[in-house]
Order: sequence, then structure tokens, then C-alpha cells
Amino acid sequence: MKKLIPYIILLVLAGCQAETEQADELTPLVRTKANSLQYAQSESINLEELGIINPTKIRKKDSLFIILTPTSKYRFAIYNHNSKEIQRLVPAGDGEGEGLYYLGLTLHKDIASAFDFGTGNLVEFNLNEGLFPRVLPIFTTVSGGGKTTLGAIRVNNQLISTGIYTEGRYCCTNPALNTDNYSVSYPDCLDLSLSDTLKSIRYASNYLAAHPDGTRFACANVENGCLDICTIKGNQLTRVNEVNLSRPKINLHKRGRGKGMWHPVSYSSNNLFGFCDMTVSKDYIFTLYSGKTYRQHKNNVDQGKIILIFDWNGSHVRTYHLPLNCSSISYDEEQQTIYALSKERDKAEIITLNL
Repeated sequence: MKKLIPYIILLVLAGCQAETEQADELTPLVRTKANSLQYAQSESINLEELGIINPTKIRKKDSLFIILTPTSKYRFAIYNHNSKEIQRLVPAGDGEGEGLYYLGLTLHKDIASAFDFGTGNLVEFNLNEGLFPRVLPIFTTVSGGGKTTLGAIRVNNQLISTGIYTEGRYCCTNPALNTDNYSVSYPDCLDLSLSDTLKSIRYASNYLAAHPDGTRFACANVENGCLDICTIKGNQLTRVNEVNLSRPKINLHKRGRGKGMWHPVSYSSNNLFGFCDMTVSKDYIFTLYSGKTYRQHKNNVDQGKIILIFDWNGSHVRTYHLPLNCSSISYDEEQQTIYALSKERDKAEIITLNL
């Protein structure tokens, strides 16, 4: 199963089917309350000059930048913008203290975390500046009731995860009590006859983030523009709102009788990709939106120039247009500034976006 997990995450890239049908029009939200965000060139950080290669996600806490480098010798780098020090963490591998495959990066209070869907471990970094540069990763196994977990975050003393689950879209786990509680139905599908297993595969790749007070969390889907917002009450999760920005395009192929069971689900090459990243504050959910098709943009569908902001009820607040394609955003509430990771202009850099 471990060998299959990366292919499940990259389902849309591996399974896109050629079609002549044109992509649906982008959600009107990309033009609603639109503002252009200017960036401060003087404050940009060239990550390649720092020896940080192929970064995909960033989070900022005070003077620290936590950077995901999923194809590097070390999966994470922590850069102190004040002291210019860099600490590299989690060597590549599947042994103790090592990591394999990471999609997203989350910051909740003083803890940065990422889920390794290759080993099933949640890795966490305590970012209290007094500990830097001696930050040590803490690994926690996310059971998911023995199911295939593809994303997880910690909210207080509980773990909230999603994956190839058939009893509900999310699992709320209390590691101390060794209990798993599944809840919340899968989003509406084009084909209501799909099993929950196929629905879970269709919604396999997600970014999770929790409200700072731990009462709600958001789930932003990569393959299509579905934003799920749920409340957290004990081990009970309840959907508040489900925002769908476009109608997903999928292909369902069934093998004929006598040829065994075969129900592969693939996204059309004309499917509009959804969210490239998500970051949150106490008032808002900031999402980086792609709106691109694989047919036109190939492997660059995981980058976008559009930031859609929602409140914690799922109501759209504002749209920002960026000057460059970005793969990640991080919001600094104290400075009211967005930091974005751009890979254009033949270099990877963090740019400062002034609100």
C-alpha cells in the first residue's frame, strides 16, 4: 500500500484523460471584490541563494520561515530571517526520525506540522524562538483506524485526519485513549452511485488547517475547488459549510462482466484545479486558488495567482490577484501581511505581499 499512496495523491496528474470538451468558466469569485496585491521587492528572500532547493510550501512564525522541501535530502528547512541561520530537519527515508512524502504544511499557534502519507506519521515542530536553532521534530503515528490516511492535523489533544475512509470523510482520533470517531459525509459527487471508497479517492488530496481557538477546521481540496468547514465539539465534527467553486470533471471507467471489479476514477484533463494552499487567521481563511487545467498547464496546475478569502462560515470576503504564480502563502496576522512562495523568474523566492 505504501507504494500506491503517492499515486493516489497524484491521481489527477497520472489519470487525466484527453478530451475535446472545453473547461468550465472560472468561478465568478476570481473577479469579485478584486484587488491587485503589490509585493515588496526589497524584502524578497531568494531561497536558492540560501541553498534551499525545490521548496513547495512555507509558513511564517515571527522571524522564522518553515519551508517544505519534499525532494531534498532533508524534508524541511527552518530559516531565521533575523540571524540568517538555517536548520535542516527530517532526513529522507522511512526509518525512525525520517520522512517520505509530504503534501502540505500547517501552522497552529506555535506548532508547525506536516503529515507524511508515506509513513503515516504527523511530524511537528515547536517554534518557540527560545528553542531555535535546536528545534526537534516530534513524530506521532496517525492510525485512522487502520485505514489509509492521506492528511492530518493536531487540534489540542486530538488528531483530525482524512483519507481513504468509508465510515466518514474525517476521523477524529484521541491518541491517549486510542479511539477513532468518523463523521461528516463526503461532498456531493457527479455520480451519486459512487461508493464512499471512490468518493474518498476523488477527494484524496487536501490541505487542512484549524482555527486558532481549536473550535473549527477547514479542508481545501487540491483537485477541485471544494472548501469544507467543520466545527469541533469533543470528538464530534459537524459541517458548517461546503463551498464548491466549480463543477469537477471526472471519468469513471468500469470493467465489463467477467473481467473482475474495476472502477478507476480519473480527473479530466479539462478539470479546473482547486486550491494550491491554505492559511488561516482567527477571522479568515486565505486560499491560494489555481483554476487551471492540466491540459493547458501540465504540472504547473499546483500554482496560482488568485487568493480567495473566506470567513469561518464560508462566506466569500475578498479576492486578490498576485503579480506572480505562487505555490504557497502564509499570513502574518500581527503584520497583516501575506508571504508567498514564487518559483517564477527562474528562482524560488519568498515575496512580501502588502495588504
